[in-house]
Amino acid sequence: MSESKTFNKKLKKETAWSFATKGITFPLFFALNILLARTMGPDLFGTWSYFYSYFSILLLFSYFGVRASTKFLAEYNGTEYLGEIINKVVQLRILASTLFAIFAFAIAEPLAELIKRPEFTPYFRWSSLMIFFLSFTEFLKGAFQGLHRIRYNFVVNCLEHGTKLLLVAVALYCGAGFIGIIQAIAIAGAIATVFCTFLLYSNFFVKGKSFGEEPIMTRIIKYSIPLMMISIGFLIATEIDTLMLGMLTTDKEVGLYSIAKQLITKLPHISMAIAMGSMPIFAKMNKDNVKKLRQHFRRLLMVNAGLFGFIILAILLTSPFFIPLIYGADYAAAVLPLRILCAYLLCATFLSYFNSFLDYRGLAKRRMYNLFFSTLVNIGLNYALIPKYGATGAAIATSISYFPYLMLNIWETRQSFKQAELALD
Repeated sequence: MSESKTFNKKLKKETAWSFATKGITFPLFFALNILLARTMGPDLFGTWSYFYSYFSILLLFSYFGVRASTKFLAEYNGTEYLGEIINKVVQLRILASTLFAIFAFAIAEPLAELIKRPEFTPYFRWSSLMIFFLSFTEFLKGAFQGLHRIRYNFVVNCLEHGTKLLLVAVALYCGAGFIGIIQAIAIAGAIATVFCTFLLYSNFFVKGKSFGEEPIMTRIIKYSIPLMMISIGFLIATEIDTLMLGMLTTDKEVGLYSIAKQLITKLPHISMAIAMGSMPIFAKMNKDNVKKLRQHFRRLLMVNAGLFGFIILAILLTSPFFIPLIYGADYAAAVLPLRILCAYLLCATFLSYFNSFLDYRGLAKRRMYNLFFSTLVNIGLNYALIPKYGATGAAIATSISYFPYLMLNIWETRQSFKQAELALD
């Protein structure tokens, strides 16, 4: 079989597993949130969403090193150093998850007081367990992605989201409050962590060459810092609307907005599924393959445009019917924010490819600066629009602020391709 055919076959296989992963994750994620929304009602669901937005930011801090681990595993995959890299990234993950879990527990009360929600103190304390295990499952997803074994990524997601849904349903049936829900999610993360760590070592670890005196851990940590800042910046950019709604309006307004936001922020995972199977090859772009990879990248963007053009049209036309049908009549006011957030959705889907490209090319710091600028725009617009327009204002602010981030990352990607092509001359 020719090298080109082998290349295309591998891409198709990895992309198919990526879609299978998202195909199982989507219904499980939405089933969990529909269960929570219908059981709690808009006000209590808004309270949960407000708490979970703060938790999500804490969780992103704990992701330190996840994306760097993906890059280094992709870079050394197939070499005699792979076993050593697996050991190093697992050691970094254990350390980071432990430290950030302790940090979350320690700041629980001060954070709850700072946001004027003292009742959140026990929730933040118990969330330290979620932080440890969910950050570990996120690491495992990235590890299998970097190793080009997306089928194992499928296993992680099935275990994590499947057990979440099951255990949270049991907790709600037993009348458990927020703490019971948090405990159920932590247990689900623990199950996925233990089983999939076993998969990682039993299928990929082979004792090989050591890096010796080479500071490989230092390299991983150094590359982790801009990636962590990007992740935090991205989450702040996507969660700032919920946080500011909670501070400036009511929990009910947060609950209505969260329905729209959950759908819109999960749909880009379709693009991520394609990128998951297609983008690791850009870690090894060189003068010999740059033209072929550029053509491949353009095809990905064309597919994305056609696919999400259809999805966005469907949302605009059908949202007045499916939102009340699925979530209940109390959530009908979520339709307008959902429609407005379609502009954000279009930007986010293309960003899946541009962000992934820059990360694999070692240009994470560039997009960190771009995201920082976009976040400042987002905060300013939210302050201006939320007090008057509530959830609708938050949707407008989020949608507008992502456009400059997309444009700046497109420019960085073009520059990277140009530099690689100049090496041919």
